[in-house]
Amino acid sequence: MKKYRLENWDWYQLLEEEDVGEVSLEKGPLINTWFREIKDKRTNYLHIDTSVEDQETLSGSLIYHREVDKKEEYEIFHFYLSNEALITFDYKDNSLHIDRSNFIQEIKRAQTPIEGFMVILGKIMTEILYHIDSYEQQLDELIWDVKQRNSIKTLDKVYKSRHELLIWKNVMIPFLEIRYSLEEAFGEKITKGKEYARISKRIDRGLILVEEYQKELNNLVDFEEVVSQHRGNEIMKTLTVFTTLCTPIMAWGALWGMNFKIMPELEWKLGYLFSLAIIIGSTVVVYFFLKSRGWMGDLLKARKKNSFFR
Repeated sequence: MKKYRLENWDWYQLLEEEDVGEVSLEKGPLINTWFREIKDKRTNYLHIDTSVEDQETLSGSLIYHREVDKKEEYEIFHFYLSNEALITFDYKDNSLHIDRSNFIQEIKRAQTPIEGFMVILGKIMTEILYHIDSYEQQLDELIWDVKQRNSIKTLDKVYKSRHELLIWKNVMIPFLEIRYSLEEAFGEKITKGKEYARISKRIDRGLILVEEYQKELNNLVDFEEVVSQHRGNEIMKTLTVFTTLCTPIMAWGALWGMNFKIMPELEWKLGYLFSLAIIIGSTVVVYFFLKSRGWMGDLLKARKKNSFFR
């Protein structure tokens, strides 16, 4: 166990179950009750106790890191927060981007355990923002892949990126819930603290970034759907036009392929050339009819200026 004695409050960083008994001797049996409730929790959880005035508490569990590709691989820690102390259990400082000495200095600047807890949340949020920054580069490459190398593989990448963004959003939303829960439990007076205001902005920034990236991905998905639908329409149009142009050949061929005994044109000297002329002429007529209706070229090109549908 690590205990940090700060200006007006204490932070107990518990790493083993045996540490709980030691803290309960200082803070009372409620700590044992809290630990029994949360020790087996493997999901986000919050509990507010405002039954006694000026002795409000907020406790719960928070998933603060999750692997994008593996459902069962995530990190969770448990916390107990009052007006006098902050207790965390199983919180591991695995940040690769934050100097721990700077983190401790921020904790020491916190005037209350609520602000100290917000500093911890802010540190976790900073780590998430580093991941989001690398995600931004991945999204930029994906945007250009859609234009330059669009294929089913690109669509697969779009949906993988969408899933990754949903994971980050799933991790970040409980931070917003905790912020509102802090105000609910301890009152609006806590919002006046400098660290609280700073970390609140950081949480908002992360959520806004995720929302904006989600909009970009939705636009990419819409773009892919439009392209796929247009190409599907082009294929159907091509097959339809080809079938229509072949209709005179099939119709005249079916007529002259009948087994009637009396068919004078079969005996004509120029019957073969006559039949070719009829077939070609009919096909040309059909072709120019389709062209006059605007069905042979670009379907999106209107026949009349300043009109979308005519």
